[in-house]
Amino acid sequence: MKIEQQIEKELDAIGRTLVQRLRKELVNQGHIATGKLHDTTRHKVHFKGNVATIKIVSKTNYSKAVNEGTKPHSPPKDAILDWIDDKGITYANETEKHQIAEAIISRIEIEGTPTKGSYNPDYTSNGYRKGYINRVVGFSKKGIKNKLQKKFGDIIKTEFRKATKK
Repeated sequence: MKIEQQIEKELDAIGRTLVQRLRKELVNQGHIATGKLHDTTRHKVHFKGNVATIKIVSKTNYSKAVNEGTKPHSPPKDAILDWIDDKGITYANETEKHQIAEAIISRIEIEGTPTKGSYNPDYTSNGYRKGYINRVVGFSKKGIKNKLQKKFGDIIKTEFRKATKK
């Protein structure tokens, strides 16, 4: 197997692991409503010249807001009403649903996201509501470094053996 293929295979395995961990962290932080961010998070390995990268992508435009939170703002009421249904929040009737939406909107207008109330153990199993990307990358750095060092060491040994046999 060519060196580039070996590196690509290792980076692909690392990318798959990162995606699995990101998805798990989204669940642990309680960020599953529609599941779109979770379900569409993918990785791609790219080579440009002699530089290889793992790019993590999603078909959403809100991963940054989920990771970093948002400043206080007024979200559209229709979006909050949809979110209430996506999250499976129960309500007795449409009037109560609108009251819940207005309460959520007022907290977001004051606190931004995540709101203080969202740190409740009913919503997050690990106590975190921000930094899902930062946490996964932070916890994974050392392991990624070790895997790559081992792979490059193995490649160098193999190539050195090949060169000395000639």
